[in-house]
Amino acid sequence: MKTLDRYLTRQLIPVWLWCIVVFIFVSCLIDLFEHLDEILRYRIPVRTVVQYYLSFVPLVFVRASPLAILLGAAFIATRLVRHQELLAMNAGGVSLRRAVIPFLFVGWLVSLAAFGVNEWVVPGTNAVYQRLRQEAFRGEEQADVLDSVTALDRANRLYHARALYLKKQELADLTILEHDAQNRPKRSLYAQRALFTPHGWLLLYGTVTRLKPSGALAGEPEPFVERFLALPVTPDSFRQPEAQPDTMRLGQLRQLIRRLKGIGITNVRRYVVELDAKVAFPLMNLVMCLIAFVGSTRRAVRGHLQGLGNSLGWGMLYYIGVATGLGIGKEGFLPPLLAVWLPHAVAVWVCFRMLR
Repeated sequence: MKTLDRYLTRQLIPVWLWCIVVFIFVSCLIDLFEHLDEILRYRIPVRTVVQYYLSFVPLVFVRASPLAILLGAAFIATRLVRHQELLAMNAGGVSLRRAVIPFLFVGWLVSLAAFGVNEWVVPGTNAVYQRLRQEAFRGEEQADVLDSVTALDRANRLYHARALYLKKQELADLTILEHDAQNRPKRSLYAQRALFTPHGWLLLYGTVTRLKPSGALAGEPEPFVERFLALPVTPDSFRQPEAQPDTMRLGQLRQLIRRLKGIGITNVRRYVVELDAKVAFPLMNLVMCLIAFVGSTRRAVRGHLQGLGNSLGWGMLYYIGVATGLGIGKEGFLPPLLAVWLPHAVAVWVCFRMLR
């Protein structure tokens, strides 16, 4: 690494760390004031409150890191322009495309950190966060209906239902796929309704299908009107964070999509979008660094505040574009791969065009 690269990297990393700490502190402070009434009313112990916010920090880190790196990179790039350091680099034969490399390097490091935290830390801490939110902060209102819920049990059974009605303790369009020790499908069970009772699940109006190891049908489906099964899952199993696509690990989500397709469920668009987003979202840190540098160092910028404003404004537009792409992908207006990656590709293309 050259002297110039080390110089810019040493400037950018401390500013990003300061920004992410401020974002985490402010987010926790705002959330604390929102729950202060519940904490005092239910006399929640200090230890529980501390555990709640410690499990909240990784989630804030992942979500706030793109904004923190945008603010930090824009500040450093604006300072380089204000002190005419970029002009000195240019006089020494360093182009803007060369000067942006340290920013991209730091953005890549932050992207790797965000991906690692989101993949290996957030699933576990988010489970604790959601449990404490439901149990300790009892004033939180819960939705009555959850769409597209899934669960896995220790017997290697996959459960998928179109909807979970919490008050009625009922699943709609439940599909259960059983696997053997080699993870090959052996039986599929479908029920229009599944009612949870103290003794197990009552399944109504469904079919049982035997499957070959290849996934092909082994005989005709056997219909039934009602059937009682003592399954090791409850309605709460479908509410756990590890059963939600946005908090699953990459491997778990990829396996879920493969298994759902194996039992004939083709409407897995939401899961595919979440799978692509798990890779694309951490890379927002890299793109935000590029946007901050380009917005703050354009030749058309008149004044340092304008450069900082350009960077923040373009960063917000990019953030909105990414969120819009996710929504469009889940609704099916565009293929998931295109909907997730198109905003990132457009942002990178525009930035490199401006670097000319």
